[in-house]
Amino acid sequence: MSAVFRLFIALSVCLALAPASFAAQQVVVDKIVAQVNGEVITLFELNEKVKIYTTQVEKRAFNPADPAIADLQARILKTMVDDILLKQEATRLKVVVSDTEVDSRIREMREKGGLSDEQFNQQLRLEGMTRKEFASAIKKDILKKQLLGYMVQRKVVVTEEEVKNFYEGNKTGMKVETGQRIGLIMLGKMDEAKALRQRIASGQISFADAARKFSVGPGAAQGGDLGKVELKDLAPELRQALQNVNAGGVSEPVLLDGKPVLLTIASDTTAKAAPAPVGPPPYESVRDEIFERIYKEKLEKQFADYMEKLRSKSVIKINL
Repeated sequence: MSAVFRLFIALSVCLALAPASFAAQQVVVDKIVAQVNGEVITLFELNEKVKIYTTQVEKRAFNPADPAIADLQARILKTMVDDILLKQEATRLKVVVSDTEVDSRIREMREKGGLSDEQFNQQLRLEGMTRKEFASAIKKDILKKQLLGYMVQRKVVVTEEEVKNFYEGNKTGMKVETGQRIGLIMLGKMDEAKALRQRIASGQISFADAARKFSVGPGAAQGGDLGKVELKDLAPELRQALQNVNAGGVSEPVLLDGKPVLLTIASDTTAKAAPAPVGPPPYESVRDEIFERIYKEKLEKQFADYMEKLRSKSVIKINL
């Protein structure tokens, strides 16, 4: 999976555009925590986003009494204010991001990752987010770039020399991906999953062979291999299914998008069969990732400057 794809997954909740308006009744009964050029953000809306961020991104229970929540509220409120400023500016400039543009961008990312549409949705589910959330993040990214195109004269340019210099200066710290190598088999029916699990557990067939022959999920052609994944980043039901599974073992069937799946964690012997490369990765293998990183840093710097100017000429009241 590309770095850009993982980035959007991690930040999708914060990147989603804030609601355009709020019901009058809600404004009356709920505390107003911010006003942006007359448009309001309520405490209820803010806490809903904080709750979603806490449970989906930070993978922990939402506790309003947690002292850290106040800091998180402030950070997310700033994002919501910026979202409204972006929406208002887009309306002023008549910038519209269509569903077709969003779908096209998602298709490009999916095809770049070699995933079918179904596999793409399954991968999002594995990461604990919905297609709608991901599309919302993509929409805001497109909007940001279009607004920059309107308002920022200079273009973002990344030279090959910059990419090579970054590689030379950071290659000793570049390491192979962390986490545990996870395998997944998705089947059509629960009884099929239970029967196949028995065959794998008894040694009649390997997990990888079973995935190639029977799985209808992502990574089937690679023996169900999803690559290295941090367990904390998995959807809660998958994380729980792997809780008592030893390396090389197979989990009990668990439902994912209504379909039963079997999971495994690669054993030490499996890891030895495909040893991690020694030393820094070759330049060619990380060149695109470095380019994207430098490009994004430059773009974000321009965007931050643009947003600061937008805030300076807006009427913003914070009451948190």
